[in-house]
Amino acid sequence: MQQPKPGTALVFEACENFRELGGYVGCGGKRVRYGVFYRAPALANLHTPADREHFLSLGIRTAFDFRSESERALAPDPEFPGVKNIAVNALFTPDGSEQNFDLEEIVRSKAGLRLLTEGVHEGYVRMPFENPAYKALFAAILADETPVLFHCTAGKDRTGVAAALILRTLGVSRKDIIADYLLTNHYRVRSGAAFCKTLEQMGVPAPLAAQVARVGSGVRRKSIESALDAIDARYPRFEDYLAEQLGINAAALAHLRATYLF
Repeated sequence: MQQPKPGTALVFEACENFRELGGYVGCGGKRVRYGVFYRAPALANLHTPADREHFLSLGIRTAFDFRSESERALAPDPEFPGVKNIAVNALFTPDGSEQNFDLEEIVRSKAGLRLLTEGVHEGYVRMPFENPAYKALFAAILADETPVLFHCTAGKDRTGVAAALILRTLGVSRKDIIADYLLTNHYRVRSGAAFCKTLEQMGVPAPLAAQVARVGSGVRRKSIESALDAIDARYPRFEDYLAEQLGINAAALAHLRATYLF
């Protein structure tokens, strides 16, 4: 059976930007295995019977929820038979507290709106380091607890960095890593329009609502580049980053590449 083009979204009725990482070219010209690594928005979006059935057909064993505690309380992940849910926040403020994305609170102030337009972008240089969420994700992958899914609210920022780290670990080129990241802008058009409408209903002026929705629903190339550049600036060898930040030594890296490339 012919596999889809890398980065192609899985088709769900009510869930956008649900993708897998299979098919990208990694080390030695081998490709990332299909049906192993899934990236998604909040699983509460899987609310139709057909979507739930489709999700279960993927055989996912472990699902990581990278949202803050308040985000999880607003839209808890549903329980799926045979799926182990792991909640571990992936984005923190500079003082070390969880980054909160309460929409109603955010739109009440200029500081809140700035969080959506610039604050998340600034978090990209912090996310790759001392991050318990990514350590837990890679520990599960290394333990072969796959297929694995990881998600945040929109499946773009915290999820995007996680996807980039997995792809880079498997030797995928920077060009393809960035291209995969930017696909969010293609797959979240409908969500962006709905977000803009919600902001306007909450009293945000239409021009500002359009700007915030565009940035808040999509991604910018400079964001993922800032994360990748921050890693390279601190660790000239990516292998040193993996060992110190994610606990992956040379033997573990060899195991990952032997297991998840074909």
